[in-house]
Amino acid sequence: MQSTGQGDSATQQKPARRSQSDRTREARDRLLTAAIEVLMEKGYAGLTTKEVATRSGLSNGALMHHFNSKAELVVAATAAVYEVAIERGQRVAKSSKAVKDPVAGFITDSLSVYFDWPFVAALEVIIVARTDVELMEQILPVMQHYRETTNEVWLQVFRAAGFSAKQANTILNLTLNLVRGMAINRLWRHDDSYYRQLLKDWTGLIKSAISVN
Repeated sequence: MQSTGQGDSATQQKPARRSQSDRTREARDRLLTAAIEVLMEKGYAGLTTKEVATRSGLSNGALMHHFNSKAELVVAATAAVYEVAIERGQRVAKSSKAVKDPVAGFITDSLSVYFDWPFVAALEVIIVARTDVELMEQILPVMQHYRETTNEVWLQVFRAAGFSAKQANTILNLTLNLVRGMAINRLWRHDDSYYRQLLKDWTGLIKSAISVN
């Protein structure tokens, strides 16, 4: 029995039209993704709004509609990256492995940021911001929000595992600064097995110190 086509067309639904807010969000996401790509490839000095617009498939005018300046664009892109890092860290902190071994869990979370492109991208901005007061005023709150939010989550995990407030705070900050120092050193010595062995040794020292006390 052949279909007349009338019933078929009646059952076909037109794709729902995207709202203006959906289109705006999509355009913004494309711009932020493109900004990170260019930042990673060319650094802050080599990044131009024109190239970011081209990479995103949007016009430079469309970019300027969302972001008034290069600095505003880069800060927004960095903020988006670190929001993802916060969410990922929260998932790691809730895992059974992290609950059982908070030090190892915190190291895993830290490595996912400082041994990966989020830190490299942020480092590009921070270096420029050192001599750019306006940029520093914009980027500093982003970095502080990430660090304070992440620290709060992990300090709770440490305390729940039986560490005192002082122990938790000391171990977290020493470990954090150890990983960040390695991340800087990693820019010219890319030997992850070396760093991971040092972190394994560091974890052993912590456990020995805790057992003695």
